[in-house]
Amino acid sequence: MIIYSLVTHRPLVRVWQQRPSAIRLLFFGVVGVALAQFTYLLAIFHGNAAIATIMLSLVPAMITVVTCIRARTAPNLIDTLAIILALFGVFLLVTNGHLTQLHVAPIAIFWGLLAAITGAAYTMLPRPLLRREPPLAIVGWGLIIGALLMNSIAPVWHIPKGLTPWTWAAVFFIVFGATFLAYILYVSSLKVLRPAIASMIGNLEPLTATILSILFLSLGFHTLQLVGIVLVLSAVFMMSRTPKKKR
Repeated sequence: MIIYSLVTHRPLVRVWQQRPSAIRLLFFGVVGVALAQFTYLLAIFHGNAAIATIMLSLVPAMITVVTCIRARTAPNLIDTLAIILALFGVFLLVTNGHLTQLHVAPIAIFWGLLAAITGAAYTMLPRPLLRREPPLAIVGWGLIIGALLMNSIAPVWHIPKGLTPWTWAAVFFIVFGATFLAYILYVSSLKVLRPAIASMIGNLEPLTATILSILFLSLGFHTLQLVGIVLVLSAVFMMSRTPKKKR
């Protein structure tokens, strides 16, 4: 992304020239990129892909709550109902309707909630920067900052033993497919789709993760857990809907 921005003569250093912008970019790279990726993968490791992605669906609700607190206003009726629906859906997902029992490991819930918090940070931290800086440059710098942080913990040249060709293929897919290509495709879609429509299509990710987990990973859900998944997805679509008079 940085090389492409350089070739297309987009400003790369300007964001570092002002201290507030530089500090915000550092926070974006550490919290919104490195920790967001790390907590999401830990949620998958301790739980599964479907539950981790569904927990990430709480991001719109968290963003709405934070925005309302900062603006000192109450959320509108649709957003309020969507937040309640999302929380109740997550409750059914992790308890299957039993108050005293958890059907998902507490550690998976913990990392899933952290993934949702850092996911909200990924959306909110760079917003002031994107008003005057190109998106590819901001995300490129964020990835570099995140990479430097994670490599200080686990250097890329310390290769674990026993990696099979399939494992290497999975790693390369996460890097180039699930991260780089996914972002490029999303940004490219904004050229022909309204942001609201593009984000609504992106909200199909939890549904996709659930279906693929059931089909290929032999993951099973109880009836009330499936109801919880439907409620969370419904809440996400409710919060993504733009009233006709505002379109």
